[in-house]
Amino acid sequence: MIYTITLNPAIDLSLHVKDGLMPGSINKSYGMRTDPGGKGINVSKTLKVLGKESVVCVGLCGEDGNKLQDMLKTDFEVLRIDYPSGNTRTNIKITGENGVTTDINGDGPLYDRESIERFKELITGKLVYGDIVVISGRPPLGSPSGIYADLVRSFGSVSGVRVILDSSDKYLQEGLRAKPFAVKPTCEELGLYNDPDSALEEARNIVLQGISCCLISMGRDGAVFADDKGASLYSEAIDVKVSCTTGCGDAMTAGLAFDNGMSSADTFKLCMALASAEAETEGTDPPSKDRIFELYDGSLFCGQ
Repeated sequence: MIYTITLNPAIDLSLHVKDGLMPGSINKSYGMRTDPGGKGINVSKTLKVLGKESVVCVGLCGEDGNKLQDMLKTDFEVLRIDYPSGNTRTNIKITGENGVTTDINGDGPLYDRESIERFKELITGKLVYGDIVVISGRPPLGSPSGIYADLVRSFGSVSGVRVILDSSDKYLQEGLRAKPFAVKPTCEELGLYNDPDSALEEARNIVLQGISCCLISMGRDGAVFADDKGASLYSEAIDVKVSCTTGCGDAMTAGLAFDNGMSSADTFKLCMALASAEAETEGTDPPSKDRIFELYDGSLFCGQ
């Protein structure tokens, strides 16, 4: 089974504006939609399209937390813990016809150590050999820098369980030291320019630290992939009409979690196709399976 962890999920309100967001003026929106949001939840949405079931593990709070769970449970098994105070956040995504998305993200509840410990124990107790755990996004406000490193070590201590980490800032840096199975940072999160050579060198270095697989995304400039099987790959971004960029990185993470006996190169191709197909969709709605594999067949990569 695949478990996706979202400690600070959200209700995503997506709006489209014709000419892009115009600060200081009245912006007329159209195409409003509401989706369950949060990076791990987005991973689960994409996996479902690919035919892979997953358990959505979320930290919730308040009436909006109950609303979010109701949105999720029609499609997923949900494991939840409740934070003692606050409310589940709402994120606003505003996308212009130029494909540029502006995010306005709420804070959500504060970190609560006892809640996170219960969450860790709940999930660890369910894990068996062959399971995959995906930890994505930012934790609640006030979380210690080692929160994800602690989860990586706990879940990874179960024999045969692979942990994938997609985070940023101090949570990413501490998490890398815990040696998850795979990571999917961006160049920005690693302090790099969007340069394929530099990114590929960094991906190789991360693998040498004892992490089996590293995919570094560069947005419009493509992505790089390295693993402990010797893969060292670069791909240009696939040329698609961008509707909304929210969730593209999460779609890539879903590709890493899609355990189907694929080669390193084919896994990377799938990640690129998933990100590109997601860019064509509105909000965080997942793309169709047909479109994913249409782009998969047409994707290009270069070994180095």
